[in-house]
Amino acid sequence: MTAQPRRIPAAPDHTPTRRSVFTSRPVKTVGAAVVAAGLVGGVCVTQAFADPAPSTDDAPRGGQTPGTVFANRPVADGDLAAGAANGQQYSFWTQGSDGRTHLTTAVVLTPKGKKPASGWPVIAYAHDADGISSKCGPTKSKVARDTDMVSDLLRNDYAVIVPDYSVVGTAGSPQYVDYSAAAQGVADAVRAGLDVEPALSPQWAAVGDEQGAAVAVDLARSASSSESSKLDFRGATATTLPVGYADVVTGLSPKSAKVSATTVTDVVYTLASLPSDEVESLLSERGRELVAKAGDVCAPALSKAIGSSNVADLVRVPISSKRSLVADLRKQLALPSSGFSRPVMLSQKLVDDDTDVPTNLQYLTTAQLASNKVTAKTYLTGDARDADRQEKSALADFLKKLF
Repeated sequence: MTAQPRRIPAAPDHTPTRRSVFTSRPVKTVGAAVVAAGLVGGVCVTQAFADPAPSTDDAPRGGQTPGTVFANRPVADGDLAAGAANGQQYSFWTQGSDGRTHLTTAVVLTPKGKKPASGWPVIAYAHDADGISSKCGPTKSKVARDTDMVSDLLRNDYAVIVPDYSVVGTAGSPQYVDYSAAAQGVADAVRAGLDVEPALSPQWAAVGDEQGAAVAVDLARSASSSESSKLDFRGATATTLPVGYADVVTGLSPKSAKVSATTVTDVVYTLASLPSDEVESLLSERGRELVAKAGDVCAPALSKAIGSSNVADLVRVPISSKRSLVADLRKQLALPSSGFSRPVMLSQKLVDDDTDVPTNLQYLTTAQLASNKVTAKTYLTGDARDADRQEKSALADFLKKLF
């Protein structure tokens, strides 16, 4: 049954306590309380979609089924991404890192033109996260770096679902450092999207970039086994893979080697997503300052605040002194290289300031040798523009073959 539009009340102006990514007990956290790592492909609205009652520690929130719709409303024409004919913003239930069901948000956009008889094939865009504050989520921000990708997909006759990774308006379970939980959220967004927009085909694929690339890789392993009978997951693409990110985080110490500015920003957000009783004693004065700021600002502003600081400046003692924390982080940030159930394209440019190119190329080789589901793509050019062009073409060709 197609969900009917409902009037959606504004989210309350409060700061609830966030839950640990590792347990379901309430904790005082470093940084902001509402997690909304976000983007929208050119869609920006002013309020969250739901006004749920606060969760308690004794019962699952709402008791709703993951992948079901809570509320939805049309996207205003002026807020549509280029190439979109119409769109719906919706909130839906998903299961978080804490094993409970929570409300989160997504946007579905349909392309211009005549709908195929079987419906528009769907691309779930697993974007790079842009912060942990609700201000950075899809109901609040336009992220210019993502609009081109979303519009390109629309112009190639795909409907696009842009999900948030987390909970809105209430205490929840941060997904910033849990790729599997984020992947489940993406699959639930697609399941709910089919009820919101009847013009969609059940066939879908995932396109992931940066931290979202890890989500796409996880989906290529797990989505087909967990999806409902009404969905048909076809495969995934992953670009700018965060290979080695788990090593950067779990190896964090005052002697850590320098990493890219983008990685420093991700590390600060990761630390801000963790329980304060686990990380506060590890942080340097500079680390405390930046982690606190991470709760209130999106990535561009945080990167500016970080300036020339690098990961070694964030801590006063090695994070390895917290063995259980390191073990949990390694598990949740693991990037598998085998066991894929659906085709996956892993892409790496030779000119890439945001990754360790040799490490990523080694990962591509290992994954391709381990699984016949893997297509590894590299581009023999030192020109960044040419590499972008070749990667975009390879991605379009791979997606076309999936459908």
